[in-house]
Amino acid sequence: MNEHHLSVSLLVRQAARNLHRLEVLTEHPDWTDWVCRWHFWRTRRMMAMTPDEAADWLPAVAFAVSRERNAFVLPEFARWPLPEPLPPEALPWRDRLIQVWEQYPAATTQEKTIRLAALVRLDRRAERLPEWLHEARQAMDIKPENRRLRLAALAALAGWRPRPGDGPPHGGKAEAAQAWVRFWEERYRTPGSEPDGLIAATALLHLAEAGWLPSGPSPERLQEEVRRRVQQWKTTYQYRLLFQMALASVPAGSPSPEQKDITGWLELTHENVQWEKREVVWDMLAAWQRERILERSGRGRLPEPPLLLPDLARALKWERNNDVLRAMAGYIPGAVEVSTHPEAARAVVARWEALSRSDNWRTRREAWVVRWNFLRAGVLTTGEQGRFDTDYMEAIGAEDDRDVLLALAQITPPGTFPLAIWTRLLSDQGNWHRLAARLAIHGWLVDMTGGGQRRQVRQVLRRAGQDIGDGTVAPFINLPPEVWPDFRRLRGIETALAAGHLPPPPDAAAENRATPRAVPARLPEADPQTGPPGITDRTTGRTAGSEPPARHLFPEVIRHE
Repeated sequence: MNEHHLSVSLLVRQAARNLHRLEVLTEHPDWTDWVCRWHFWRTRRMMAMTPDEAADWLPAVAFAVSRERNAFVLPEFARWPLPEPLPPEALPWRDRLIQVWEQYPAATTQEKTIRLAALVRLDRRAERLPEWLHEARQAMDIKPENRRLRLAALAALAGWRPRPGDGPPHGGKAEAAQAWVRFWEERYRTPGSEPDGLIAATALLHLAEAGWLPSGPSPERLQEEVRRRVQQWKTTYQYRLLFQMALASVPAGSPSPEQKDITGWLELTHENVQWEKREVVWDMLAAWQRERILERSGRGRLPEPPLLLPDLARALKWERNNDVLRAMAGYIPGAVEVSTHPEAARAVVARWEALSRSDNWRTRREAWVVRWNFLRAGVLTTGEQGRFDTDYMEAIGAEDDRDVLLALAQITPPGTFPLAIWTRLLSDQGNWHRLAARLAIHGWLVDMTGGGQRRQVRQVLRRAGQDIGDGTVAPFINLPPEVWPDFRRLRGIETALAAGHLPPPPDAAAENRATPRAVPARLPEADPQTGPPGITDRTTGRTAGSEPPARHLFPEVIRHE
């Protein structure tokens, strides 16, 4: 292992791999299809991530936002999880992502609202309150016939929360903060509609939890107010995204989780409740679980933490709505839940196993992501792990839906990589199938050769007839050149990110790929990976890519393409 490899941290190394992966995806013809990008990012966001894993995707997300021009794909980036606090190495990546959003050429009101929602989540400094207040007052001036646009802008702004430990500003900054509080208090006292009241209660809840409302409503009262308004609001499909936006930030970063009454929210997951409400509530409960809020909160007034696994098991028996199932897929039980309710845990696992064989492609996709998340979280028993391996091999060989196959390509289970199956799919007639195969093989090669597992690479390639006998691998006998990573480009990205800089333009890497690299690559011996990839394991569960057409990775001026 050379000096460069030792000097690059695991966080930077993985960030470079993720960015490299996005570059290679942009080269594929089908990546121009917004549906392909949408499904890729929806699946990526469903996959469980540690705080470091969410952070090491930030350069790739910034790259994707700078190129994205579709209003259906953009919200996936606006909702990307942002851990607090960020690792020091990731701070420049967050700042660059903020700059990309600020420079984004939003051409429609919808795009402007998405950009606003992203910036409000990313930049929580009180110094920006004058700007957010200006946006809020402008939203109030939108004509009544455009009510949904007004509500969407207000819902985006309601997601602003003070940074942890930031009290109410003093001195010259106090005026803007006080005006911000007054704006939402007025909306709360005289809401023009049920959605207006819900949005205002959400905004005030963030302020109350941060101690910004010393004489206003308490966090407990506002929590109950939000739940009551959700229960009473007869929402429609047209207002579904607004509903999600208004509540997306409610569970995040609460400093007083013991005050949350989970029982009231669980009542909104029952079968007789609108599916739009079931969806948003399960989304909230899954977020609370990811942020470990439920481990420290009491169920109702009881002192013990709420263990929702039995509720999840009961709901999975009858739930058929794909959007609700997708929200439920985000709930990953912890070790305490699994040990306390083993029967419910096994029932949940068995149900997701059955759903991964559903006739509905969306259900299969969600179920496979859940099974992968459960594997990484240590929820599966030995027998369930064995079924996962068997089912995965069968699925990639038999799956005919392009979206499900793209999700399977992002899963990297332990054991022998199914190179033969993925290689066969490289010649498939469907472009998305070839894209999935390229993504899987390319990512596996990067992970293996870059993660100290070169012996496993050699063993698999030898079985595929690609080892020439003396420890040197000739990679282009059977594998096409485009699936092989450009390790020179990858190292350049690593070096730039490690130094706190943006990667250089990929011109040289694009030039290198103009002709096949026919020189054999030597892969030294190293111990193979033997255990399943845990959620905290920084060397597995990832894929990677290479570079886009000659263009600066993070252009200072973002253009329409």
